[in-house]
Amino acid sequence: MEEIKTTVPKKRSFLDRFRKNPNKIRESVMDRVLNVLNIALLLFGVLITIFPLLNYFSLAFNDGYFNLDVVFYPVRPTLASFEYIFAGNGATDFWRAFGNSVFITVVITIVSNLVEAMAAYPLSKKDCPCRSGIMMFFIITMLFSAGIMPIYLLMLSFNLLNNIWSVILISISNVTHLLYFKTFFEGIPTDIEEAARLDGAGDLSLFFLIIVPMSLPIIGSCCFFTIVGTWNSYGSAMLFIPESSRGVPNMPLAYYIFYFMNKSVLDTTDSWLQPNIANVEAAMMFMSIVPIILMYPYVVKYIKSGLQIGSVKG
Repeated sequence: MEEIKTTVPKKRSFLDRFRKNPNKIRESVMDRVLNVLNIALLLFGVLITIFPLLNYFSLAFNDGYFNLDVVFYPVRPTLASFEYIFAGNGATDFWRAFGNSVFITVVITIVSNLVEAMAAYPLSKKDCPCRSGIMMFFIITMLFSAGIMPIYLLMLSFNLLNNIWSVILISISNVTHLLYFKTFFEGIPTDIEEAARLDGAGDLSLFFLIIVPMSLPIIGSCCFFTIVGTWNSYGSAMLFIPESSRGVPNMPLAYYIFYFMNKSVLDTTDSWLQPNIANVEAAMMFMSIVPIILMYPYVVKYIKSGLQIGSVKG
């Protein structure tokens, strides 16, 4: 019996990665120019993104009396700005705003994506009554808005001004995510749903026990985008929560930082805060992005899968 010889592919060395591959399709001059241009633009985008962040991080850890010398690293390192927002005079307002943002973000993320998913599931079925008309209604509300004044008068009639629930209610609907959910649900094989119905599953059981576990990529992506958008948003809060002493306790974190940054140095009698107000602002902004950075590694796999929705048919 002849012995079958197997050939193990030779492992490429580090230098082989930089040698020309004779089997590789030869690139034209224009292709090389475009590749170089793309790399240069990407590097430029990275630089203009990282440099301002480094400057703000440096200010957050720097002594305010030496801010003029700060570029990309603190010249007089100190944690005084973080002590001010953690346990100093600004701790009460900062952590109240931080808690408001956590509450608003959690409620909007859960309720918004739950409502959108439950609305998108029946719309993904071709036998849904009035499917085209309902989709047209959603798309029209996405493209055209009634304006600021009707929304403001609506919140006024509900007595929700200077209340975080006004920020929550205005942010529940997101038609773009509804379309994402609908596109994903349309790609789920109908055989799975038919098998579940033969086993006695009802509509709610089918949705929550079968469809939702299969839809974790799109759910994770939409939840992450909702969290980032809600956490960094202050437009609706600026409209419904006034800048006053009674409005500060109801401000979300992004709006409180905006309020603090626009606050004149002359408004405070704190001799330490006057030269260090820029450092405190940088420390607040640093703390505001920490939750998003800590959460990103856990949802990045869902985001990668969710971004491929609709790219492959069949």
